[in-house]
Amino acid sequence: MKRKEDSSVKRFKIKFSPAILVLCVAILLLCLVGIGVSVWRINRFGINGFNDVIKYPFLIAVCLFCIVIVISLLISSQYLVNGETLITQFGIIKSKSSVKEITSILLDRDLNKLTVYFGEQYSVISVSPEWNEELVRALLAVNPNIDYGFTLTDPTKDTPEDRKS
Repeated sequence: MKRKEDSSVKRFKIKFSPAILVLCVAILLLCLVGIGVSVWRINRFGINGFNDVIKYPFLIAVCLFCIVIVISLLISSQYLVNGETLITQFGIIKSKSSVKEITSILLDRDLNKLTVYFGEQYSVISVSPEWNEELVRALLAVNPNIDYGFTLTDPTKDTPEDRKS
């Protein structure tokens, strides 16, 4: 029986930096090359000893494992607001936090990142800038006691060196 999707779940995809996306593509290409070389060596030279029996299948298995991990990161990395729970899903790794435990949220306008505070602990959330307000609204709908603030930049300071002072 198919599980029915709950309409109250709000999803927000994690926004990856270009460097992370390039790294993921590089890992996928390296794994495909590793599988290709292993299959080629098995076909060309055969399996001639115990080392070959362990080496090539192990390399293929590690490469397949890395491909599965990277693809799961790219496909299912998201933040979910499900009832009173904030779920951070990073590939196959999930963590759950109670929205009632959130004390404040700070939006950094320069970086377009949300910092969610759970008392003394905090988590930095990176979603598409258009979704920042929607994510905050979804959290405030569950816990209206959350303090929400944002940083402002000083328009008189033009360069990064000026902003440091």
